[in-house]
Amino acid sequence: MQESTTTGTPTVVQAGDGRVLKAFGNEILFKLTRAQTAGPLTLGLALVPPGSGPPPHREPGDEIFIIVEGRYQFTIEGERTEVGPGGVVFVPATCVHSFKNVGDAVGRHWTFNMSGDFDQLFEKSAAVFAQPGPPDRARLLEIAREYGAEFV
Repeated sequence: MQESTTTGTPTVVQAGDGRVLKAFGNEILFKLTRAQTAGPLTLGLALVPPGSGPPPHREPGDEIFIIVEGRYQFTIEGERTEVGPGGVVFVPATCVHSFKNVGDAVGRHWTFNMSGDFDQLFEKSAAVFAQPGPPDRARLLEIAREYGAEFV
């Protein structure tokens, strides 16, 4: 048996529990954060309105998406693919990617992110999106750089 390298403690998060944050056209209910896992893993359940999704970007860690409801178009390193319920998308670290809900109803997907601070990046970005008026693009770029991510 291989020894675990994480120093996190076992955590149970009930169905309605977690922290909701909104940014980049997504609402993510974070179920596990870096503080809980004591490692790079974050886990969230995202709601994405029709036509919404983040701009092309890259992150320093791997990411997995599991589509629960809706139809998504993922663009990864320039290649487009449609994915529906039950589909799984793996995006290796530093690959440029984006997605968009191409259906006519709210989409839902799980996102497993191994960037380490994805929840913190999203939290700071959500604060920018919560301000009146259009989001401060310069501030969003600054936040991304702070966490090793990049919008392209």
